[in-house]
Amino acid sequence: MKSIAKILGILLVGSGTAMADVPPEGLVGHWSFEGCDGKTVKDHSGGGHGGVIVSGTLHKEKDTVVLALDGLEDGHVRVELKQPLNLSKAITSVFWFRASRLRTGTVLFGIPNTNPEWTTPVFGMSVKGGYVVYGQYGAKGVPKMLVETRTPVPLNQWVCMAATSDGDTVRLYVNGEQDVELKQRAVLAFNKHPLLIGAGLGMKPSFCGRIGELRLYNRALSPEEIRALFEERRMAYGWTPPVTPTPLDGTVIVETHGNNPETPGPWRAQPTRLLETLHGYTPSGERVKQNRYGGCMDLPRERATGFFRTQKIDGRWWLIDPDGYRFYHVAINAVREPRHVQKHFGSAEQWAEKVTVQLRDNGFNGLGNWTSPRLQQVTQPLVWVRRHDFLFAFARKKGFVEAASGTQGFPDRCMPVFHPEFPAFCEAYGPELASTANDPTLLGIMTENEIQCPADLLDRYLASDASDADRKPGRDAAAAWLMARKGTIDTTGLTRRDRYEFIAYAFGRYYSIVTPIVRKHAPNHLYLGSRINYSHGQFDNPWFWKMLAPFHDVVSVNYYSRWGVQADELSDWAAWADRPILFTEWYAKALDVVPKLANTHGAGWVVRTQEDRARYYQHFALSALEMPNVVGWHFFKYLDDPPESKALDNLGGANKGMFDIEGQPHLPLLQRACAVNHEVYPLIEFFDKRTNVFHLLTDAKTRQDRKDGVMATTKAKLETRKEVEPKP
Repeated sequence: MKSIAKILGILLVGSGTAMADVPPEGLVGHWSFEGCDGKTVKDHSGGGHGGVIVSGTLHKEKDTVVLALDGLEDGHVRVELKQPLNLSKAITSVFWFRASRLRTGTVLFGIPNTNPEWTTPVFGMSVKGGYVVYGQYGAKGVPKMLVETRTPVPLNQWVCMAATSDGDTVRLYVNGEQDVELKQRAVLAFNKHPLLIGAGLGMKPSFCGRIGELRLYNRALSPEEIRALFEERRMAYGWTPPVTPTPLDGTVIVETHGNNPETPGPWRAQPTRLLETLHGYTPSGERVKQNRYGGCMDLPRERATGFFRTQKIDGRWWLIDPDGYRFYHVAINAVREPRHVQKHFGSAEQWAEKVTVQLRDNGFNGLGNWTSPRLQQVTQPLVWVRRHDFLFAFARKKGFVEAASGTQGFPDRCMPVFHPEFPAFCEAYGPELASTANDPTLLGIMTENEIQCPADLLDRYLASDASDADRKPGRDAAAAWLMARKGTIDTTGLTRRDRYEFIAYAFGRYYSIVTPIVRKHAPNHLYLGSRINYSHGQFDNPWFWKMLAPFHDVVSVNYYSRWGVQADELSDWAAWADRPILFTEWYAKALDVVPKLANTHGAGWVVRTQEDRARYYQHFALSALEMPNVVGWHFFKYLDDPPESKALDNLGGANKGMFDIEGQPHLPLLQRACAVNHEVYPLIEFFDKRTNVFHLLTDAKTRQDRKDGVMATTKAKLETRKEVEPKP
């Protein structure tokens, strides 16, 4: 009898209709949405810590009710703690969620740190690069604790995350199975902040997806209890074991460590595609026939205008070169004279000729931002871009500048686009563009680099010093915008949508002034934008992208903190603004560089070796070529930052270059770049054909599923009819 009961128990657990006993002892909080009125959430633990739904909609899941959040309206649950939760050394968190997007910095749940700028909570879970991170900020004298999942969390699937800590060991569980263990002392020190579910303090990204429930215990549950809690609820969410699709291509592993080798945290294993791991692709062997610009002469010729333009052909955006051929811009940034140029190249003029040939031989057809003007004077110049800084020049003239990383900073980080003198300055500054208006090798015009765009830009304008004549116009413009929107300038009720729409409004002001002037004085050339780079406020802001569309021919994006081009992100951009994308900065830096460099500054990935950098180049390039709205990339950059560097972005030097400070190549990187660069046009054809085949197969399967569904329904109706018809 005992064995039969045991078997029956296992069957019941597997079906989700029953579970092994999990003693209720220690349950100090349990928030779910069954029986919820849409405004408040009951604490089912009996602890009396009810929560309030701050935006969000209830959604019926399979056998339960969940909260749906769009990631834009600051939707979350706020639990004001009437008294501190009975937690200290031991804690267990069990959290069900289904994410549509997982942006770095998104808070899943937690009690925030006393310092809103610090990311480690009293306790809670957040997201970093697709990985879930559990953190605890300990009592005085106890170090903070951070531990993350071994692999990224899948999108659009229900996930049960659990974390336990007994004071000495922290364990993470994914869907009832232990994933990570970290032995570290962890003691909680509570503050007066509320428990937040689906959001964090300040401008951290809000959760986008569905939230099921959160349970908290003041003891460390055993692995068996964690598994039992998972089994108890999995059927209610319709959870099934995630099916990992067989990858189309093979990969190798490259380990990364953020952008600074001195920061805490693990090295991550990044699956990385290479040219030789592409399934079904055979390199062309002989180069594609190209014209003097690098346009593909093997593809049908389009209308020629004598200058570069854009055209969408069969669902893919293209640059069209002056002769009418399809063109993909493969460029490198900051190509400037290396150290000891006379020693290695004879003269600066000889260097310019030699490096142009060298880059072209290695498949580069263009030059990016910060490139020496000397390279436009060579015998056969590469396609180049020009940057003309209207806003930065105006701010310098007014003394309205501050030091900033990667760009020119402004006081309060508020760009002076509302200043009454800005339009007239731009009108006077624009005619300088006429000097290159008839250059057919000029791809287009950029304006500024990485204009500061904090997600709380609206708050910053409103808080600006109104007694400062240069800041007051921005403050007044923000106040007028908010008054027209809400009938008040009180910021206490501001939502993320308010802030994001204001960002679109402020940048719309900038582009509405600058773009017409660029088009007036450079009528033959593309407008390439202002090189956007903010993950929060720009990349994830639909109103920003909708605003961009009418002003831009091509959108320039400095693309960091992503291991390759993210298809879901590019899909969002295409839906919000159907504009071509040019990736104008991205790179990795290796620890094995000689001479040794600090590598602690700059936004690019840290990897271990030059071969890893080379592999990242190919991985990024392949992922870009797959995207039909990408028209090229600019690798950052030509030379390493030297070890004596003192600037904010390169202190101690960094291995950013494809070449060292003497102008000598990092051969693994250059060789792998050369291999994929020469395959750009065949690879685009390969990826487009594969995508079309995939869509055809998917459409055929959908049609067959529908047909099967109709046949099954018809058969069921006939069977029912048979049952109800009287027998003769």
